[in-house]
Amino acid sequence: MASSKKISGPKSDGKYPDRNIDCQTAIAFRVVELIEKAENSGWTAIEAAKAIQEVSRGLFVGHAGKDRNE
Repeated sequence: MASSKKISGPKSDGKYPDRNIDCQTAIAFRVVELIEKAENSGWTAIEAAKAIQEVSRGLFVGHAGKDRNE
């Protein structure tokens, strides 16, 4: 299930309305692919989605510098 579809970049430089939504749209297909790969390895879609959520949260907290254990 190798994907060659490129993730599109922002519509313009800098901040603009709906930039976050554009990013979500751009990466959504890769997240779906990741969940499918996890399912093919024996995880449920719910387990994979929850894991992605927790990993994402951890990465965000680390980047924001709010995690005392980083």
